[in-house]
Amino acid sequence: MAIYKVRIKGIYSTALAIALKEKGYILTDLSEVLKKRLADITPSSSSPPDVTIKSLDDPNELLIISFPWEAGAEVDKVITEILNGMVSAVRGKLGLYTVVDGISKGSCKVLLPGGLEGKLLSEPCPEEGRRIRVTVVREAVDPGQEPLLKIGARVVGKYSMVHYPASGVSFSEFVRDEAKASLLSSVSRVLNIKEFHVHFRSSSKDANVDEVLNEVRKLAEEAKKLYEEGPGSKAPSIVRRGEYISIMYLPRPAKETLDQIRSKVVKTIKSHHSLRASGKVESQMVDVAEEALKLGSCNEDVGLALVNYIARSLSGRRIHIKHKRPDRSEITLGPFYVDNVTFIDNGIKMVLRRVFTSRGILDGLGVEKRPGDIAITTVDTREWSLIHEYLTSDGKLIGVYVNINTPPEIGFNGIRYLDLYIDVVFRPGEEPQVIDEEELDKAREENVIGEGLYRRAREEARRAIGRLKAMYL
Repeated sequence: MAIYKVRIKGIYSTALAIALKEKGYILTDLSEVLKKRLADITPSSSSPPDVTIKSLDDPNELLIISFPWEAGAEVDKVITEILNGMVSAVRGKLGLYTVVDGISKGSCKVLLPGGLEGKLLSEPCPEEGRRIRVTVVREAVDPGQEPLLKIGARVVGKYSMVHYPASGVSFSEFVRDEAKASLLSSVSRVLNIKEFHVHFRSSSKDANVDEVLNEVRKLAEEAKKLYEEGPGSKAPSIVRRGEYISIMYLPRPAKETLDQIRSKVVKTIKSHHSLRASGKVESQMVDVAEEALKLGSCNEDVGLALVNYIARSLSGRRIHIKHKRPDRSEITLGPFYVDNVTFIDNGIKMVLRRVFTSRGILDGLGVEKRPGDIAITTVDTREWSLIHEYLTSDGKLIGVYVNINTPPEIGFNGIRYLDLYIDVVFRPGEEPQVIDEEELDKAREENVIGEGLYRRAREEARRAIGRLKAMYL
């Protein structure tokens, strides 16, 4: 295994830093808080990272981005193993700033390696059938996205990226004004910036200027050579890999593993990362609880008390459920009225109610719903499913839909979980039936969900069949 340098930012940084250090990686660009926490474990480095890991706007997600490509692919695999395969991830298939040879399909559409199709941003669009050399400037990581491409070759280095043919200079938002001035005046001495576009990465801000400029010169030579040699005569292919990119979703089981890892160096309450990811207020509650933990005023179970308090505060209110899918699509379900909340065996059970106001068809069950029909949803934080029971207005059972998902997380904004595709349905007078198995299998084949989640989803579907038979047959 190569020894890569890793930079980690965000709410999972302490736990991931500990775990990756134990696997032999070098930690770099640590925050001052992390330096103090890990002082007994590792010295800090200030070298440019090969891999950057950070939380996104949705704090349940991690971005893993790297150059070289293989560094990110390896770290992604290691984190998945550390978390016992209890993650889902959408991974870029080509790589950001990867140089590829494609075939124009007309209307600025390009056939890419692996049968992918991308959109060319440069105009005029080349005629259909023409082979072109392009650079990926946006990976496809969101539902319905396609890679975006530009004519030319962009080459990535430690401190900079150079695009040919293009023009101008740009800077990472983290490069300070004085560094910008120095780099800008220097680059014009080694390059004609009317032929090249040079982007200075955040790692350039503290680097030796001569070292940065030497890299810029080499990258410019390579970018020009790559572009001028033109596309080959073979099928679409990758010419030069750019940056690896992966967006990983951390459901509750993954967060609980990170709680345990974090507790090795700092006092950590149960549900630490789940609460941190729930919102600002919940995060402040964690701060207060962990101060009390340091003082010996409570134990780690205070985290369970916080979740219980949040759940009880939702009683009698209308809430929504965030139904997140492994492909990063999300559906907001509800609103639901919270009928009842109970705390039992270190878990929380909530009973939610909806009254339908319009006609329609119940998804999965394929049966009609009418105004006045009722949905009773049971949420149990100990379970890997939600049970939706559908009744007529006079209480007659219409059907039951068991959604297989990761154990629910509760915050002041409602309930969230990761949907695992496979579900079980029951109609009165029939046997329970498993549905959407092919979606789960496809997600496994495409490495979208970890093996741990796959096996657990299958197990829970079998268990749901037994529960339905016991309840209704």
